[in-house]
Amino acid sequence: MNRIFLAFAAILSSGIFAYSYLKEWISIYIQGQPLVLRPTNEIAYPYYHQNAELYLTVTLIFGMIFLLLLLASLYFLFTNNQKKIFYTFVLTMLFILALMINGAIK
Repeated sequence: MNRIFLAFAAILSSGIFAYSYLKEWISIYIQGQPLVLRPTNEIAYPYYHQNAELYLTVTLIFGMIFLLLLLASLYFLFTNNQKKIFYTFVLTMLFILALMINGAIK
């Protein structure tokens, strides 16, 4: 049960973040959906909201990181390597923490 839960958590957590970030990047960069960034002095937005190019770059980088973690989790699941699945889960949690810290930088 513990092995199944850990594999599920590793795949689901990295998969959700990869999907959301890559979907946003594709919809803006490839499909041409308008990006509305309105940084003001009243609200402190993250630093990457200053221009569209920086926003898209940060979105793509985090999307690719989470996609690589998702693919690694799936590979280790099919090769039945539980220790490496645990490591990818830990890496996913660390990158989620890095994502939150990155969003806190004003």
